Amino acid sequence: MSQAATPAPDAGKKKGKGKLLIIMVAALVLALGGGGAAYFFMGRGDAAKAKGKSAKQKDGEGHEAAGEHGDAEAGEEGTEEAEAHEPAVVALPTFTVNLADKEAPRYLRTTVSLLIKDAEKAATLSGGGEHKAAGEPVRIAMARSAILELLTTKTAEELMTAEGKTALKKEIADRASKAFRFKVNDVLLAEFVVQ
Repeated sequence: MSQAATPAPDAGKKKGKGKLLIIMVAALVLALGGGGAAYFFMGRGDAAKAKGKSAKQKDGEGHEAAGEHGDAEAGEEGTEEAEAHEPAVVALPTFTVNLADKEAPRYLRTTVSLLIKDAEKAATLSGGGEHKAAGEPVRIAMARSAILELLTTKTAEELMTAEGKTALKKEIADRASKAFRFKVNDVLLAEFVVQ
């Protein structure tokens, strides 16, 4: 009788292994369920975006009519387009030139950067602002030369006014556009010292 009343030591181990197995299976089911739910909702979001894009249709007057998610989607598309059309900056080496003042020797030291809306065209100017004697890209060298010639025709009096700086920026953009053979949209002056 004493043998039947005492539980076997292996029975306790089997119960512990059974509970551990159940916990592991439950954790696996939860993980797979969570992953499946994430996939479902993320995939559903992509499908809604695709549906929203296909829901835009042209009406009879040539205007786009948005689907039910059109307004929210238009904001997202506008952001993506803005990132895709981020302007490029072509930094030129610092210019130090004598000005055209006759009464006293004056000089200008300025750093010019050119803003180009078409990043692909700007990339064709590889080499950017690093001036390497004989290694500088031809279009950059041509633009630098044209800008240098322009700067030496200016007087300190012309450059000290806001209108003079604005006119100078426009002239630099025009000359650089001719040298690059595509439009320079704006000129940024990071340093501008007249002495």
